Amino acid sequence: MELSQHKEDLTSLNPLFYPQSVAIIGASDDPSKSGYQITRNLLDLGYVGSIYAINPKKDEVLGLKCYSNLLAIPERVELIIISIPAFGVPDVLRQAATRKDVRAAVIIASGFSETKIPERIQLEKEIVEIAQQANIRLMGPNCVGVMNTENHLDTTFAAGIKQVRGGMSVISQSGALGASLLMLASSQPVPMGFNKWAHVGNQCDVSVLEILRYYGDDPGTHVVSMYMEGVNNGREFLNVAGEVAQEKPVVILKVGRSETGSRAAASHTGSLAGSDEIYTAAFNQAGILRVNNLEELLDTSKAFAMQPLPKGNRIAVLTEAGGPGIIAVDELGFAPYVQMPDFSPETKEKLKKILPPMALVDHVKGYVDMSAAAMEEHHGQALAAVLDDPNVDGVVFLSVPPTFLRPTALAEEVIKVCRSRSNKPVTVCLIGGEFVREASQFLELEGIPTYDVPDRAARAMTRMVQRALYLRKLEVSKEATEDDIKAPAGERGRLVIAEALATGRNLLEPEACQLLSDYGINTTPSYLVKTVEKGLEAANKLGYPVVLKIVSTDILHKSDAGAVKVNIQNTEELLAAYQEILANVRSYKSDASIEGILVCTMAKPGVECIIGVKRDGQFGPVVMFGLGGIFVEVFKDVTFRVAPVSLAEAREMVQSIKGFPLLNGARGRQVCDTESLAQMIVNIGKLMEECPEVSEIDLNPVAVYEQGKGALALDARVILAQPELKDVTK
Repeated sequence: MELSQHKEDLTSLNPLFYPQSVAIIGASDDPSKSGYQITRNLLDLGYVGSIYAINPKKDEVLGLKCYSNLLAIPERVELIIISIPAFGVPDVLRQAATRKDVRAAVIIASGFSETKIPERIQLEKEIVEIAQQANIRLMGPNCVGVMNTENHLDTTFAAGIKQVRGGMSVISQSGALGASLLMLASSQPVPMGFNKWAHVGNQCDVSVLEILRYYGDDPGTHVVSMYMEGVNNGREFLNVAGEVAQEKPVVILKVGRSETGSRAAASHTGSLAGSDEIYTAAFNQAGILRVNNLEELLDTSKAFAMQPLPKGNRIAVLTEAGGPGIIAVDELGFAPYVQMPDFSPETKEKLKKILPPMALVDHVKGYVDMSAAAMEEHHGQALAAVLDDPNVDGVVFLSVPPTFLRPTALAEEVIKVCRSRSNKPVTVCLIGGEFVREASQFLELEGIPTYDVPDRAARAMTRMVQRALYLRKLEVSKEATEDDIKAPAGERGRLVIAEALATGRNLLEPEACQLLSDYGINTTPSYLVKTVEKGLEAANKLGYPVVLKIVSTDILHKSDAGAVKVNIQNTEELLAAYQEILANVRSYKSDASIEGILVCTMAKPGVECIIGVKRDGQFGPVVMFGLGGIFVEVFKDVTFRVAPVSLAEAREMVQSIKGFPLLNGARGRQVCDTESLAQMIVNIGKLMEECPEVSEIDLNPVAVYEQGKGALALDARVILAQPELKDVTK
């Protein structure tokens, strides 16, 4: 969805961020009350509009005249901040509706739907109805509202927040966490600025998605930073955040990493697709940068706010001390998309002339240890030489200044170099506490981000590389002319789904193969037979060797029941295998209903993979790919994408697993037909989009053959989205 389509809707949020006047219901001169701190913040920060205090028990609060209620204020009131107990909120909103000038309300009060108490849930519905009828936008309840440094608005009761203007705007699903982020920002060597801040609380009206859209359309917001606990509609969130991410970095700290899923799934796909893995995959797909902690959220946002993006992924490390340098190199190595550059011969020669004899130049590719003997000018000259190298896209610069080296003079050298070479990013780590604090301040005043430890400086750089690569991929995808194969559902596929639903079961394996065939997904040729004579005919048509499998609504795990026989070479073996399968099934479950036996071609060996898809509660259809067999069971070497999956994304999935070398000719193997594999991923995602009745699909194993020879699903399992259906396909 294009952001421009929301412009008309977004203007309704302007009274929350740009009100001409604010009334505080529950204003107080008691420091223990939230109404005190809200009033104090607006006065101390110098909010540019009019402030009205409402407290029927007071004549004056903090120098402001007090009104008995909202109707008593003679001037225009655009935004109200409600800081009174929950059951008093409806009456305040009725007064606001009567006035007809109030356009927005921030409801600080808690005690609504978050309590799960029916009476309180109904109370929240009541305030929403009043507000909607009066065309008043509600933020909250159970929230602390908004901040805007442009007009020094602060509706929160957070104390000690410094409003320094900057390009970062924050959305938080925790008021305390969001305020903590700003406190950390203000404690940087130079307090880091922000533009806007919002805590949405219960989201009874204004939602996270609306704030995200608003920030996306806001010229003062250059980076969106978010603390996230969860969303009700993951797919819609992904669409909106993905649109914003095309224009601005979206950095999210999503908590709940240890959650493994809300239910025990009946397939490999379901059991491997815990919610956190899907969030990570979905974020990557949409260009959202996911960070792991509060520090990283701030570090990444700071880098984006201060530095240009790198043109590529080649990042050099320039250090004055070996230990910090190794830590930085390790951190870069954890990001598979980052490379250490090959310095040009000219750069190596320059560095050797500039630096002391004991310096290590390019002993490790892209790494320079200037040594503790390097003086201030050596640091500057070396940084200039590395930045001038066309093979370098960015530099992580590290120093533990010894006592004989003046940190501020070092900072001046770095600033001088960066001023003249501002097209490449530099992140700096100066280690030394108070000894280097003034130098760090000098650097940050010039827009060069500094970090206390080397891994944070390196990690911030990797995030900038990640962003740059995403934008490059976006540009390539816009220019691409290739079309993914569109595989519309055939009538036979729809009929087998309808028949299975009508009889209260999942698809039998032959039916699953029919559905997959309609979407261009190749399975082994097969015949369903009900007599051994028909089995012999089928084998003669297919050609030996063949495989026999039971088809039964009562046999969940065919191998456990001894109901699969492979590599049958001739008539005699088939006769024996057919009878043995029937006997094993009767022994395993005497009353099992048998639909027949599936006679399949014995497929040639190939590299075994797994392709699966499940319908996730947050993001809808999610496709999984990995190596099959023991690799998926033991190593869980799998990757995920939210459907639909483009051909380019499918190729990326195939190449991103650790086992990709097995598909790409490692150790003298044949190079596999990964293009057919990628197309199968595209097609299975399309199937899930067009067949809402399907809940999960497992293709395991998928045999992948040499280049040009395709890929074949050897076993298929399709689970329909009906909770009471029998599982009959394994």
